Amino acid sequence: MQQELLIILVVIWLGLSVGSMLLFQRGKDAARKRKLWPKYTIFSNTVLAVFIVYMQPPLPMMIGLLVFMVPLTLLTIRSTKFCDACGNASRSPFFMKPPVSCSHCKKPLQ
Repeated sequence: MQQELLIILVVIWLGLSVGSMLLFQRGKDAARKRKLWPKYTIFSNTVLAVFIVYMQPPLPMMIGLLVFMVPLTLLTIRSTKFCDACGNASRSPFFMKPPVSCSHCKKPLQ
């Protein structure tokens, strides 16, 4: 049973990774990426949270993981900006304040 759950988790994780790559690493439409980023981040973390609940770890561990995921999700959304010039994502290190310039082309971000 545990091995099957691990395989399912790996397949889900790979699917989310491929989806992220297709949506956010390709193309230069920053407005579309800005619109989809919060939705995709919330969706992917919700899928992982459902998987955690389904695995039924010890209750304190499950609650700790789920509580930790909420601010992590919000900080990930806040610290990722998309450049209008090149369309690439820029992230601030360690979830500090959002980046002000593109890490790729060095132009100012919105």
